[in-house]
Amino acid sequence: MTQIWADESDQPAAILSDIREGVGIIKLNRPSRLNAWTPAMGTLYFNTLDAMAADPLVRAILVIGEGRGFCAGADMAGLSNIAASGGQMTGRDGRPYWYAMGIGKPIIAAIHGACYGVGLQQAACCDVRFASRDAKFCVPYVKRGLIAELALSWQLNRLIGVGRTTDMLLSARVFGGEEALAIGLVNQLCEPEELFDRAFAYCRTIAAENSPWAMRMVKQQIYHDLMSASLTQPFDRAGQLLQVAVSGPDMREGITAFREKRPLNFPPLSPDLAKLDPWPEG
Repeated sequence: MTQIWADESDQPAAILSDIREGVGIIKLNRPSRLNAWTPAMGTLYFNTLDAMAADPLVRAILVIGEGRGFCAGADMAGLSNIAASGGQMTGRDGRPYWYAMGIGKPIIAAIHGACYGVGLQQAACCDVRFASRDAKFCVPYVKRGLIAELALSWQLNRLIGVGRTTDMLLSARVFGGEEALAIGLVNQLCEPEELFDRAFAYCRTIAAENSPWAMRMVKQQIYHDLMSASLTQPFDRAGQLLQVAVSGPDMREGITAFREKRPLNFPPLSPDLAKLDPWPEG
């Protein structure tokens, strides 16, 4: 069987991680390849998300890239071998590429430099996106003779609308952080030297001040409601969840802390809620 991606067992780990002040930090770590994506890297990334989802010390997750960019897309050496082998690909992790959307904790991406192809798709799977002014975005599939892979046509439609999605996918042009902010692809824009600190401060604040249970349920609502054809189902689901919330300990803590003018002290997310099903109606 042809080896599609080179064996990198002698290289540093493609994913690094750390936990600081309630924030799990995941770093894409193939800087010599602009953090280009491989199946092995994807497996390590998803495994790290799993570990942080189950860790009570982690209340928010920050994803960053080492070196000059966030992720330059799929590793071109692997793509060349796939083309030469007639489309045969080995080593793919069985988990879906939208795996991050099923993690029951908020995931924030901090994007600098290149954010192309699968790198952009993984950033779109994060819940909030910060970008530096030097960030560059592109979906170059049509320049490679490929279609809109990884459901990016679905994701981008919902993030930025049909007109902007068709422009991105059909032109395959490169655009910067300012335009990404203007079209709604990213939430906040920073100077390059401020990117990590701004994104980390955001994560640290929501980790310290927000109910992990409530953030998990809101994330579930967002993705469930995205799939609903009408307002009726989201409205009914919200009513059901509200009954659970008002009788739960987190609401009591939120109100008591407000009345007592003291810091919030929410319990960690229960391990059985570490995952969510983002597409229950699909």
